[in-house]
Amino acid sequence: NGASIREVINKLEDTLEGVYWPCRYGADAFDIATLVFRLGGRQLLFVLNQKLSIPSLRTLCANSTFTSLMPTIGPICNEQYDQNIQTIVLDTRSDSLPLRGVSFMIDKIALEEMAVHFHKFNKVGGLCWKHSHIVDLVLCTYNSAVSIAQKIHEGHVHLRKELTVIGVSCFSEDKIYPILAAPTCKTEDTSDMEHILAQTVEHWNSSCAAASIGPAWSFAMDGDATHHAAGHKLFIKTPLAPDSPLYGTLINMLGLNLFTGAGEMTLNFDFKHIFKCICTLIWSPAGIVLNNGCIINYMMLTCYLTWLPAYEEAAVTKLLYPDDPQDVPHAVELMLAIIEFSNSQLHISNDSFSMDIDTCADVTSINVLSKLLESILMPFIHIELSFSQQFKHLSHDSHLAFSIFHAHRRTFMSYQLYYDIQTMVKNAVFSLTKQQSLDPYAPFFLGDVRDDPLEILFGCTCMIGGHNSACSYAQALDHLTAAKDIDGVFKRHPELDPGHWWLKLTRHEGVDHINRENWKGDIISSQCNLPLSWRKGRDDALLILTTSQLDHTHYAYAELFTATSGINMLHPFGHNKYLGISNTDDELADPSQVLRLSPPIPTSPTTQFLEMVLGEDDVESMGPGELQGDINDEEVMLTFQEALIDDSPAQSNQPLALDPQSPPLPQGPGICPDGYLLYNRHWIHKQMVCHLVINKDFISKSLN
Repeated sequence: NGASIREVINKLEDTLEGVYWPCRYGADAFDIATLVFRLGGRQLLFVLNQKLSIPSLRTLCANSTFTSLMPTIGPICNEQYDQNIQTIVLDTRSDSLPLRGVSFMIDKIALEEMAVHFHKFNKVGGLCWKHSHIVDLVLCTYNSAVSIAQKIHEGHVHLRKELTVIGVSCFSEDKIYPILAAPTCKTEDTSDMEHILAQTVEHWNSSCAAASIGPAWSFAMDGDATHHAAGHKLFIKTPLAPDSPLYGTLINMLGLNLFTGAGEMTLNFDFKHIFKCICTLIWSPAGIVLNNGCIINYMMLTCYLTWLPAYEEAAVTKLLYPDDPQDVPHAVELMLAIIEFSNSQLHISNDSFSMDIDTCADVTSINVLSKLLESILMPFIHIELSFSQQFKHLSHDSHLAFSIFHAHRRTFMSYQLYYDIQTMVKNAVFSLTKQQSLDPYAPFFLGDVRDDPLEILFGCTCMIGGHNSACSYAQALDHLTAAKDIDGVFKRHPELDPGHWWLKLTRHEGVDHINRENWKGDIISSQCNLPLSWRKGRDDALLILTTSQLDHTHYAYAELFTATSGINMLHPFGHNKYLGISNTDDELADPSQVLRLSPPIPTSPTTQFLEMVLGEDDVESMGPGELQGDINDEEVMLTFQEALIDDSPAQSNQPLALDPQSPPLPQGPGICPDGYLLYNRHWIHKQMVCHLVINKDFISKSLN
């Protein structure tokens, strides 16, 4: 490392005398040090370095690269996408990896409504990306902060309420690459989100990422209604072209919706989210209407699930009255219990004389529900299934859901849930067809059609913050990048990952055994004949529907799915009408789609001015270290003054030209002179200015 001969000899002598202990660290040691640093901080890393001889922080920084995410300060711009794609995705992947399909995913996480100062950019961050273009975010004078505070008070710009994160994940991989983290005030409409989604895909395709990593295949949405509508407009827009390599396969799947977005991208929804929504519907008093109009809800199932030997009354009550509806293993357990009950009563339901007529009708309806649940659940949890069997189940589910929904409409399930189920099945079919076109000999794991990687990243982000949503935008970015580093270590050492209890499909500790490595069925993409599996699933659905009390018109697929009818799985009544998306009165199925008027923005008289500043006595009594640190919990009393800084220079990114009579800039270890601004011949730290002026009305969110 450039040391002299004498320095090397001195080190050798120190080693022989036991004063210096040279260490040679491997990749595993650096991974452990990264976990310690990202989870426990530099103090814990120092303690373990001294006692366990793991790498120190200086050694770790010299041999490792930490994730760095460019913040969104002001409107979302092209530079943020380009830099994040380059530094987070391209620079961290090996060039020897084969091309893979790429899935985008979007979700939000809660933040505190407060502004922060980014000294690297000399700008104020934490304002909503949609409206921050109307203010100058460069903080060069005290008047800059007062101007921003005035705009916030007048309602022209807002402090962010949530953080919108867009990530990229590759099929056949579990890694997640966040490429956008934008603060939002939750006032975006469909056109705003449509622009963001299109901008994300466009920058991926325009960079070398599409050529070196893989093409964009799908975009997974969360439950947000605005994201839902924007994704529909973008990715269910144009019919599949006849010259597409996918057309020859998909055109032979009767009833499949063939509309896609640019580049044949499709919309997607996480299958685990669908599992939870189905169980939430069962848990509700309205329940699910099936077969002969019988309502299946928690009250009915309470009577029948106790027939199972493994479920006593207390266990059934816990199953049907969950503590948390977001618990995925709990939802899967309920679905499996219904399937088990149906299988145990199959011989009884076939003999109508063995029970009274009401019980027979109930058991028959539960049997139809179990077939629906089995067809959507088994492709994701039955590790013995091959591709052909998995997609036969999905076809079975799609046809069953179509016919029952065609008969009972909203009493069967909400329009949005039906839309999500059919969109998920469609995306799985399209993704497998694209994999067969890209590399027919490569495996394809059906569990990859989800947004788990982003959910896991959010879980780790909250864990780093002590499960406290009261963090600023700067802290959220730091937690997000730390979570990315931790996730990378866990991917290299899965034995260290405790797993995520509510995102698993089972209650097993450690790594979920339902993954691509443990899947025993044949998942080589070329081994599946999609049109044949689709027809077999339809035939299985017909075996159930023909014995049900549904009218034949609801499952006459050859007559329904014609070129002139315009009917397919996604618009079951034709007329190019997508239920769950249109805003007509008869289709408003979900309370989240009800139009909510924004609260009125309070206006203030034009004469009111917000130049709230520190008193001179307060400034003189504070040292440079106190100006830079946190303020006391007690409220700081501020005084009003008109003249702040006479003849202040124009605001720009250039350093201020100092007055010869100005006091010297703060100096010392860890002090950045550019982080201060001049007020009344005193240097005030810019973070303090943000806190006392821009965040003067800040109220911390409740943690209850």
